[in-house]
Amino acid sequence: MTTENQPFEIDALDSDAKARIGAISKDVLRLGKKDTETTFKLGALLEEASELIGDDKACNGWLVSELGITNRHGRNLRAVYRNLTPYKSKCLQFGVAPTNLYKLAYADAECVEAVLRLYEDGKKPLGQDVDAIVKRKDEENETELPIEEQPGLNGLAKYGAQELRLRIARFKALLLFILVHLIEAYEPKLRGKAVVKSRLREKIRLESEEAYELLNTMIGLLRRNQYAQEAIGQLDLCKPDNDGGWTKLLKLLRTLQYVEDVSSKTLPDYLINTAIPQMKWALGLKDADVEAYFKAAEEKNNPRASKKAKPKSRAPKAETETEVTEAASEEKPSKALDEAAVSELRERVKLPDFMTKARNNAA
Repeated sequence: MTTENQPFEIDALDSDAKARIGAISKDVLRLGKKDTETTFKLGALLEEASELIGDDKACNGWLVSELGITNRHGRNLRAVYRNLTPYKSKCLQFGVAPTNLYKLAYADAECVEAVLRLYEDGKKPLGQDVDAIVKRKDEENETELPIEEQPGLNGLAKYGAQELRLRIARFKALLLFILVHLIEAYEPKLRGKAVVKSRLREKIRLESEEAYELLNTMIGLLRRNQYAQEAIGQLDLCKPDNDGGWTKLLKLLRTLQYVEDVSSKTLPDYLINTAIPQMKWALGLKDADVEAYFKAAEEKNNPRASKKAKPKSRAPKAETETEVTEAASEEKPSKALDEAAVSELRERVKLPDFMTKARNNAA
């Protein structure tokens, strides 16, 4: 049974990982003749890419779609890097052919050393000679377990990394969705109108709940009730005991889930001074990104006036933010904004079935 490929979603990676994946792709495509040294270089690059992507199925999809490398070839190259690096200097010295490297990559240390001794004796073993020593099973008959069934703690680490990446991708989409609605709710304030709390509540309460639970699952701690340390059923998922940014975001998401409890008088200040800056921090957005969201919100809320000439900037800055320099005010929106255009956010954030039913019931 082979691992089935799945489309590679580069949007799920952070900006640094995306940039590094792009650089790796260029390095792989630039490598020329596939000799001994190139095989080790390719293996190192593909192993790094696999760790960045974190999902074997998505990594296979990237190899095929972006580099034209088959799953089998990719596994062979990564196995050479992982298992033969201790013997790299000798392999380079003797010019061990890539086909023999692929065979040795799945062999134990005793077999590898036996083959290298043939090279040291001045011989040039063919593939069939290496097979006779290695006595490995035909790779076509070997089974490859899906990531969720790989044994050992290393298997658990791979499975956990894959699931965490999927959760972060979902969490990012939820935060973007919430941020857009926070800005759309606050934007009328810039034109002397009121912030309508009831509309905001109905638009973000379910997304805020899901985002809260996702973040709490990722950073929360399991603890027993202090009054029942030895009782079954007293184990709860609690938020961290620190005052870091992600813990603060947990508190914000809980407040947004029940935003009707924030007084109408203080809600505008809460949105512009607390909620929007914290969401900007969590998503790693620039000032220009938030400005673009405000512009899109104004065009949606006041389409007639948006056709007329408007000042370049109308979004006030939070009291807690530092003054933006003239150079920073001219920065362009980051790629994150382009990849999650306001017009596409509502289509991309799909609610699970049970939450869709809950929203319909609430309506």
